[in-house]
Amino acid sequence: MTARHTVARVVIACSALGGTALTCGPALADDLDVSPAVARPGQSITVSGGCRTSDRYVNITGAAHGRGVVNDGWFSVSATPTRDRAGRYSITAKCITSNYSQEGAFRIGTRHPERERREDHRPHGGAMTGGGGTQGPDVPWTGLGLTLLVGATGIGAVSLLRTRVTRDRI
Repeated sequence: MTARHTVARVVIACSALGGTALTCGPALADDLDVSPAVARPGQSITVSGGCRTSDRYVNITGAAHGRGVVNDGWFSVSATPTRDRAGRYSITAKCITSNYSQEGAFRIGTRHPERERREDHRPHGGAMTGGGGTQGPDVPWTGLGLTLLVGATGIGAVSLLRTRVTRDRI
């Protein structure tokens, strides 16, 4: 096997890995984006997620109820929580036509009583003013970055092997 064949095999393998990583769309992830994640009693929440592109409607059930329209496989529905006690509650979004369902969660909480009494509260520090730098464990570009890293490592390894094979022939 020549170095050219090795390069071709590694490129094909990296393309296959990258292709599968890029074709997996976020619309079929099994989680919902609930905003705000912590709601006050009586406050409505917005549930966002994805369905199949053939779906037309979505129903939100569980601890919150709502119904909305699916546009190009994506939805964003305003839902009303059915619970008003503090705690963590589960919701389910079911896409009408395909019966694809996703689960998510939100919390009902109350504000800190001391903070409600203070009218002059102003944000301070990195976390309260929007700075900080942490994005959480579900950064959307992680999979693509890892795929590119694996591909670059494979190409570097093939280049090293090709150089050694060429050096041994001389």
